Amino acid sequence: MQSYREGFVHVLYAIILAQFVVIAVLMAGFSNEYLSNIFFRSWIDGNYPWLGTLLQGQVEALLVGMTVGATILLIQRIQKENLMRLGDRPDVEDPVRFQSADVSPAGLESGVSASEQLGDAPEDVLAELERQDI
Repeated sequence: MQSYREGFVHVLYAIILAQFVVIAVLMAGFSNEYLSNIFFRSWIDGNYPWLGTLLQGQVEALLVGMTVGATILLIQRIQKENLMRLGDRPDVEDPVRFQSADVSPAGLESGVSASEQLGDAPEDVLAELERQDI
């Protein structure tokens, strides 16, 4: 399960992503109005000439591209964190990985063998090996 801090960070990422989407939609609306309404265009060009360059259509394309890129990176990061988290759990560990050591990293302190940690008694493992004729 995620810790409180990690969950909070993911919520913050989602809020930032939602803000990007809202800004891009509002920019697209203003840009569409700027390009189609001659009176609005003349008012913007007369009062705020620098704003006309922002409303030409390139800025919202940049924002949409940044939003899509950030979303892809966020999804990849969450997937990588989940894979790393699953690799750290002892109940998901591959039992073949610790066959030669006979002791798992979690069992080093307590002296518990890998087979006991996985819930297999030595008698059960021996019976299984005899059944497979190894």
